[in-house]
Amino acid sequence: MKKAAIVIFALLLTGCATQYPLTTNLKLQIAGQPFGIYTDNDLATLTGRDARKESAVVVYKFSGEPEIQIPNDSAPNLLVTEQLANGLQEQGLVFDSESPVHIELDVNKLVAVVTRPKILYSTNSQSHLTLTIRNREMSLTKTYNREANRDTATRPPVEDLEKVLNGQLTEIVNQILQDEEIQAAIRKQ
Repeated sequence: MKKAAIVIFALLLTGCATQYPLTTNLKLQIAGQPFGIYTDNDLATLTGRDARKESAVVVYKFSGEPEIQIPNDSAPNLLVTEQLANGLQEQGLVFDSESPVHIELDVNKLVAVVTRPKILYSTNSQSHLTLTIRNREMSLTKTYNREANRDTATRPPVEDLEKVLNGQLTEIVNQILQDEEIQAAIRKQ
């Protein structure tokens, strides 16, 4: 009888284990852009690079448990670069590989880390990007940092963490698209 109770208890424990998705699904929502910021003569190239040391965008770190690292289903640098390119094209910028204007976007950090130092679950979400524009002899570099901290009584699901990271990345891309200093650096002849 004791063996049966132990087996049932073990099955209940394994049945209660938290299930995590294999990947996250980040999606940015950029605002519609006004056309005419750039003319047909404004050409540029755009590249994106993932400069992160780890590929995970969501990490669960709990004492006594194996660390869970969840990457995004597509490379974050490609996701952000694609949305930035769409916004710049809506503004009238034309992409041409022969252009002297080079726009480089580096994703330096993009992660939501969940820990449980005491009773509450603590989440720290960070997005750090660098944008560099090289236009002939001129160079402009801007950094974008977003961070959010939140404590909850229950383990935050991956979907909630995706929303926070999506919000941070969306805010950064929209800020880049509205930045008049960036626009002037791209248009400089």
